[in-house]
Amino acid sequence: MTATELHDLLFGAVQGYSLSASGRSKVGREADPVLTYGEITPESVQYMMEMTNPQPGEIFYDLGSGTGKAVIFAAFLAPFKRATGIELIDDLFQSASESAARYHNEVKPLHPEKNDQEVNFRFGSMFDHDTSDGDVFFTHCTCFDDPMMDQISRKLEACKPGTRVITVTKGLTSPEFELLHSTPFRLGWGEATLCFYRRK
Repeated sequence: MTATELHDLLFGAVQGYSLSASGRSKVGREADPVLTYGEITPESVQYMMEMTNPQPGEIFYDLGSGTGKAVIFAAFLAPFKRATGIELIDDLFQSASESAARYHNEVKPLHPEKNDQEVNFRFGSMFDHDTSDGDVFFTHCTCFDDPMMDQISRKLEACKPGTRVITVTKGLTSPEFELLHSTPFRLGWGEATLCFYRRK
């Protein structure tokens, strides 16, 4: 199975933009730019994995994981022990959890090397969950404001040296992180800049 086939199997019928809109409406935050939804592609996650070179047993987090694409693609493409997404909008969280269940039931049996791998999602604010055990982080933060980027940067300072962080468009603001590389890359909604950091 390829990543594109995985996408079609698990996400072909998932309407992320509609789920995001309905979920934001339920909590009265329809117009909150911080909650703007954006899609990633299997190709973009493949590139992220090539650039961060995950090692067997490492842990992946997606902060603001939407429908769960980055988490599930990362789990499929790399030897992570666990891949976890954290999502604030319940409709997106529920959809991601359903896709994770299908990944475990329909995809992992075809790939015995994934037997011990865990893929899960947590509901709530990324700032309310302990992620200090993470080795590779992704956050699709194009529409996050400056205070939120500062807050994310401070949160990630709790991670161990060598932790890799990938951001979209916006950068980390903590001096504890070194910018290794940035490059334009086409995502589901258009071209963005992927930024790769390492915890000093």
